[in-house]
Amino acid sequence: MNLEQAFIDKISSHLLHYRFKGGETHQLCCPYCQSGGIDSKGKKISESKAKGYFYKKESSINFMCHKCGTGKQFHNFLKDHFPTEFIAYVKEREHMGTTGKGHNCPTLANALESIGGLKFEKPVFDKNKIDDSTSTTAKESSDSSKEEACGKPPKVQKLPPMRSPQQQSGRQGRINHLIKQKHERARRRRGDLW
Repeated sequence: MNLEQAFIDKISSHLLHYRFKGGETHQLCCPYCQSGGIDSKGKKISESKAKGYFYKKESSINFMCHKCGTGKQFHNFLKDHFPTEFIAYVKEREHMGTTGKGHNCPTLANALESIGGLKFEKPVFDKNKIDDSTSTTAKESSDSSKEEACGKPPKVQKLPPMRSPQQQSGRQGRINHLIKQKHERARRRRGDLW
């Protein structure tokens, strides 16, 4: 059993109407267009109408939906729907040495960065510098590493002013008109003029 087959076995219990069709083909409901398990007429999708497939092409496993036309490589399918399994899959591929350029799988550092995990930067070592010069720059580098370790500060998002339910539904103008009339009647009763 290959690595992709092992991961398909792990996630198969979470896939709607998953079944092994024999050979190298696996059928399931497409999580992109059939995720609710209900078709456009409101009826439940049967196993025979599931349009998503895992299939083998050359040496890799891919996903294809014959309803919406979505096609993904196996690691991208995992990234979209099973991020923890995606990281485990990339780790296994990295141990096997089949990640990075020339392969159909990202490196572990790129995978973590793509799902919003840690960002790795390669350390720079300068063999030509003398130890005296590093003592003065050690404080500067520690200050800058604190800023880099936390990343950029979060952007402050300014929220729009609170809106009443009437404003949200577009009926605030009518309510303002009624309130204005109410105040005018009250002024007339009191005898107040502008």
